[in-house]
Amino acid sequence: MGDTKAPEPLEFGKTIFDCAVHPNEDLVATGLINGKIFCHRYGLDQHEELWTERPFKKSCRGVEFTPDGSGLYSISKDRVICLMDTETGKITQTKERTHENPLNALLCLNERMLATGDDQGVIKKYLLFFIRGDGYLSTWDIRKPNVYAMSDNMEDELLSVALVKNGTKAVVGSQEGVLSLWSWDYWGDYNDRIIGHPNSIDTICKLDEDTICTGSSDGIIR
Repeated sequence: MGDTKAPEPLEFGKTIFDCAVHPNEDLVATGLINGKIFCHRYGLDQHEELWTERPFKKSCRGVEFTPDGSGLYSISKDRVICLMDTETGKITQTKERTHENPLNALLCLNERMLATGDDQGVIKKYLLFFIRGDGYLSTWDIRKPNVYAMSDNMEDELLSVALVKNGTKAVVGSQEGVLSLWSWDYWGDYNDRIIGHPNSIDTICKLDEDTICTGSSDGIIR
């Protein structure tokens, strides 16, 4: 064990808040207290700095590669989430004022979901599809600037959503008290509807892959 060669350390001269290793390549991303992010290709004999960017005015609190490694998420003390291109370091998406308090934790759950935590212990999850009060269900690839897919107009306000069946189905609650069932990647129209709520379905909580509970404006959890 004493003869095992280890890579030389990377030195930045500033406090390191987080680092992440690429899922497929010998790359490491590092977030610093001054808001800068470095991306290095590491090796036993030498390291290569691929790019350096400063996407944040305040400290970078977390970095995380996307599951396929093509992008890098990062969070900051000023409550901003960025998505950067792994190859170039250029920002492709930015989401501001994500929490009421500074961000300090980041986790990419899968290719469809991102979670962040703040200084007050609040955790939020971000899906790559969005419900809209104008009656549309929209799907976004946050690596790209435009809408990936949009449903037909449901002629009802869509208020809540949850993923079930291991991410293959979406359950959406509406102002009229209807639950609609959607298949992932088929966003033109729903597959089925469940009626029975006398009032709006304002929140949906998944208990397991086959079970949900709903919170309605009549004050009842079902």
